[in-house]
Amino acid sequence: MEITQTKIGETLVIHLAGRLDASWSGAVQKEFDATVRRGEHQIDLDMSRVDYISSAGLGVLLTLYKELHAIKGRFSISLASPFVESALKLAGLASLIAKPREKTPAPEIEKGRTETSPQATYEIFALGGGGMNLAITGNPDVLQKGGDASQKFTFGEKSFAFGLGALGSEKSGCEKIFGEFLALAGSAAFQPADGSNRPDFLVSKGRLVPEGHLVLGLVGEGGFSLLARFEAKSESRTVGLAELAAAALAFSGASAIALAAITETAGLVGTNLRQSPARTTTGGRFDFPEIRDWLSFSNERLFRDSTSLITGVASRDSGKFHSLLRPLGGGVLGHFHAAAFPYHPLQKGLIELKPTVDTLFAGNTLNAVLHLLNDNREFSGAGESEFLRGALWISPLLDSAIP
Repeated sequence: MEITQTKIGETLVIHLAGRLDASWSGAVQKEFDATVRRGEHQIDLDMSRVDYISSAGLGVLLTLYKELHAIKGRFSISLASPFVESALKLAGLASLIAKPREKTPAPEIEKGRTETSPQATYEIFALGGGGMNLAITGNPDVLQKGGDASQKFTFGEKSFAFGLGALGSEKSGCEKIFGEFLALAGSAAFQPADGSNRPDFLVSKGRLVPEGHLVLGLVGEGGFSLLARFEAKSESRTVGLAELAAAALAFSGASAIALAAITETAGLVGTNLRQSPARTTTGGRFDFPEIRDWLSFSNERLFRDSTSLITGVASRDSGKFHSLLRPLGGGVLGHFHAAAFPYHPLQKGLIELKPTVDTLFAGNTLNAVLHLLNDNREFSGAGESEFLRGALWISPLLDSAIP
């Protein structure tokens, strides 16, 4: 089969020629997947030179239609051979064929103001949120000395939290599995530090609201004032976490911000605990070689071509949260946790946080929860987490939360 592409305005036309059967459906699916990953959400197919299509081929077309429809993109077949047109009608898929002179216009996408940086372009929308109140829970000494001075929290739709914790209403069931934790928009996820390597999560539904214990972290609630959509410039290919944090600080005009992000991800650099910090031990946990029993590091970027949900704090000075902030680069300090999911394209333009978060968890596949790091060792460092495009929700920390 021959596959070529032509860009006409905002629409990408994919031209297929040959037989779209079981032997070629996989290759065509990969072409479609790569196209959507590049950010193309308006796609027309020219199938005028496809002389045969099987059920496998029809399944590929239906999958692309559903994926683009879910993110308010557009998919249609602008030209079809007689065989393809007949097969689509018989299969009940005639609606995929664009009618002459009545092609469905691309959905209207609300536009924001545009900003640029050396690595990315941004589209910024005002949301009107009043800011975020955050406070430290727990004592950083727990990392070295152990002990369970955890607190119980309920993580509702306005909650924002990250740190070391576990889901569960009873403290006794959490203390042995405390690991990397995050909560946002009524959903919470964590990586149990019990050797299972199986992250867990809970999504609010009806009167069911996630409950859990945090042994160390930042927790609070509030609203987001800005949404910044970003996309890496073609010459940069990806944009790093430090750049995103610096840009979000600049857009907000604040010295410290809470930041949530949903990103199409080029790769994550991070760590997670191998054992619960509540466990009481003697000696230095993070001295070599003992550190290998306590922490698992990524020596390269993980979860390439995935989608990530990220929560954290960025600041230009250490301030009240100095014990939890680390240099990200470019004079920015921060602390971020990420939940990695299988790849899921994001709708363009102005989107809402909770429905988008809910969509990620709806697939019931969570790969990991990580504490993100900037591994800037000269020769062996993995660098920083990098992203292709995504959405940043930005909230200044209120006066009650900063010095």
